[in-house]
Amino acid sequence: MKKVIILSLALALVGGVAYANFCARDAVPAATLLFPYVTVDMTAAGAPDPSGQTTLTGIVNVSRAAVIVHFTAWDALSNPRIDFDEVLSGYDALQINWRDFLDGRFDLFDTALTAFTATSPYTLDPFEWGPDGRSQSNIGGQLTTAVQRNTITTCATVPPYGNRSDLSATIIALLNEVLIAYPHEGCGTASLRADKTAWAPAGPNPLFFYVTADVVNSCNLQFPNEVTYWTTPIANTNNVLIGDVIYLKASTNYSEMFPAVHIEALAGYAGTAFYGEKTATQVNREPLATAFAFRYGNDPLAGITSNVILWKNFHEILVTDEVSDCGSYVYYAWDMDERSLSTTTQPISGLPTGGLSPNQFPLETQKVPVSTAYFDLPASFGWMLIVLPPSYVNVPGWADLTTAVAVTPRAYMGWAGLQFVYGTYSAGVEAATMANYWCNTSQQLDVLGTNRGAALVAPYGILFP
Repeated sequence: MKKVIILSLALALVGGVAYANFCARDAVPAATLLFPYVTVDMTAAGAPDPSGQTTLTGIVNVSRAAVIVHFTAWDALSNPRIDFDEVLSGYDALQINWRDFLDGRFDLFDTALTAFTATSPYTLDPFEWGPDGRSQSNIGGQLTTAVQRNTITTCATVPPYGNRSDLSATIIALLNEVLIAYPHEGCGTASLRADKTAWAPAGPNPLFFYVTADVVNSCNLQFPNEVTYWTTPIANTNNVLIGDVIYLKASTNYSEMFPAVHIEALAGYAGTAFYGEKTATQVNREPLATAFAFRYGNDPLAGITSNVILWKNFHEILVTDEVSDCGSYVYYAWDMDERSLSTTTQPISGLPTGGLSPNQFPLETQKVPVSTAYFDLPASFGWMLIVLPPSYVNVPGWADLTTAVAVTPRAYMGWAGLQFVYGTYSAGVEAATMANYWCNTSQQLDVLGTNRGAALVAPYGILFP
């Protein structure tokens, strides 16, 4: 597979364990981290704006052994564009400002090869009184050669990459290529509602994309959608990473922080899996949710607005560069008096007499205002439920119209979060998981996340159908 940019590094890995909460939506050590929405403001000249919004991501290696982490930056239509490796020592941390990445300034977040040698009295040396049991009482207990960072031999080169600002224009062009104002194709002969503006990115400002970080066995020049990435294997099942994502915009005092989406690996798991739509050979990553709920606020006169970030593993952009508005989700909105705006006659929520609501989430990652310009909201404050096809397509009275679902429904899964803005301040919260059809096929409308106290029928917390 030809790639425009390949930045690769190296490492050797150690064993991790699959936790008993596999299939739960939780922040626990994982083999893959998803940063579902990365955004950077751009200047009129198309360069990262040093005074605009940026995104910071952090990862931590919670194991005692050095690991290789393979980063992939995907555009908003889920085309893998750029990848690179970083090496983390035991208990090491790494933070990336993605504005620096767009500038090609790898030197501002590169990790470096540092081999520590403890000397008497071992005070403040790495790992002293660490969670692996080493301490002054056993004279420092240095990491064994097999897992020390300076013994990694699976890469021809190691970080740092250094200052690659010469690549900045290419990096930006690869990621913003798909950020255009897509027209809407509608849904066959169905007309779109004139009162709901069809959301679409107006252009490459802000530039937004998403990022995955996998624990791997060796440095590599491959993307996760390539077969040998999983069959060689390059990626492994060591659940040793935790992470977070921070959105910052100093000029408006905006600052939100979410956990990264922690995706555990389980050797032997053969169900519907994260990355599963990229290549059929990937079978060991836990699937994400199929329904989400969050509270919203929409009172512009009081300075209160909301934006929903939605990541999903499929897009609805046709080969004609038009948005297909046939299916892909349903939503319901309630106010605080239990009044609801929803529909039972269209696959996407909207008033039956007003035509089909345009697809407001056509990309694989996007941030959309929760306002009456885009959604039917019964009041200024309330809550919204978004349901992906697996949790409604088989329900009597519903039909999903996305491509090829007449025979086999697409294996949609995703993540959602909300930005709540008050004046020049903001806060962020991850949406509640309301269903994961891939772990429990009974989680469809109208029960979704209800808990009936069913006993586990399989290990690792998986509720098999």
